[in-house]
Amino acid sequence: CDACQQPVPGDCPVVYADRAGYSRQWHPACFVCCRCAEPLVDLIYFWKSGAAWCGRHYCESLRPRCAGCDEIIFSDDYQQVEGLAWHNKHFACLECETLLTGKPFALAKASLLCTTC
Repeated sequence: CDACQQPVPGDCPVVYADRAGYSRQWHPACFVCCRCAEPLVDLIYFWKSGAAWCGRHYCESLRPRCAGCDEIIFSDDYQQVEGLAWHNKHFACLECETLLTGKPFALAKASLLCTTC
């Protein structure tokens, strides 16, 4: 097995990933996302940088995820603060929903607050 390095018995099912090449194989329980260890045997997986990725983490490796709605941000026009990203329409105060682009704000536990709130 490519992950656990243990032998795979001849009567045990194995997982092959086309893009990894048929020289690599995994026990079904060992074929997991390289970022979150989610089992991928029954899911669509992505192959990048020599490893298997779940859909969520593969997309996050390409584009940022909005801290406001948890969706991938496809636009090049978005707000980014301290490693977090927001769609422009979600870059707003958690309490009063005032848009904060160009305004002072506080960031507390990944939540935005205007100076009034």
